[in-house]
Amino acid sequence: MHAYKDSIRRAVGAYVLYPGTEGSYIKYGFHELIPGLGAFAIRPSKFDAGSEQLKSFVYDILRHFENRASQREKMSPETIRANRGLIPDETYVLVAYYKSEAHLKWILDKKIYKARTDSRRGSLRLGPGETLAKYLLLPSTNETITDKLFRIIKIGPRVFSKENLIEKGYPTAPSQNYYLVYEVERITDEEFANQSWDIKQLSDYAGGRGSGLPFSITLTELMNASNKVSDTN
Repeated sequence: MHAYKDSIRRAVGAYVLYPGTEGSYIKYGFHELIPGLGAFAIRPSKFDAGSEQLKSFVYDILRHFENRASQREKMSPETIRANRGLIPDETYVLVAYYKSEAHLKWILDKKIYKARTDSRRGSLRLGPGETLAKYLLLPSTNETITDKLFRIIKIGPRVFSKENLIEKGYPTAPSQNYYLVYEVERITDEEFANQSWDIKQLSDYAGGRGSGLPFSITLTELMNASNKVSDTN
């Protein structure tokens, strides 16, 4: 098995199917599913052919390849997709909030997201993660799981006056003179398809009164909080 894995170019694992009833096994090369070795016992049977464990393993492999934060992904030199060249540990995601369905519709229509800049609670504090963010994750103020992921088109926010927002049809009256505005577009990339994210799993998430405060994380942390929608049925 080691010989097969080592001799086949770009192979990340070697697995054998054999006739029998003895238990299957999988050996991990490190702490993740692949690279690795394994064997699966398969036998003719109407009720227990041994294929369910193999099926589960194949789906686990597919989910592993979709995980942008895996060690295998970080070590891979390939750039198959447009985002493949991003380094998850060095790519920032801004986690912010939308207030209502009207607010969300405005974001989708205008392709911008505005954040407060004053000193009051809930304003955006600009650090490297907020300034250099490439993605925006938007839950509503009363939900902790969201599938609303946006790409930030240009690095760094722009400054808009309240008159600018009014001209763009902002759904409520702006309460301050100036805002930071990010240009965004909804993510349609295959690697993020059918996913939602549990913001309670994020390190800087603050519950209770702090649950509406914006913060930034790395793409690695975001992907580790992913809830992949199952398509096995």
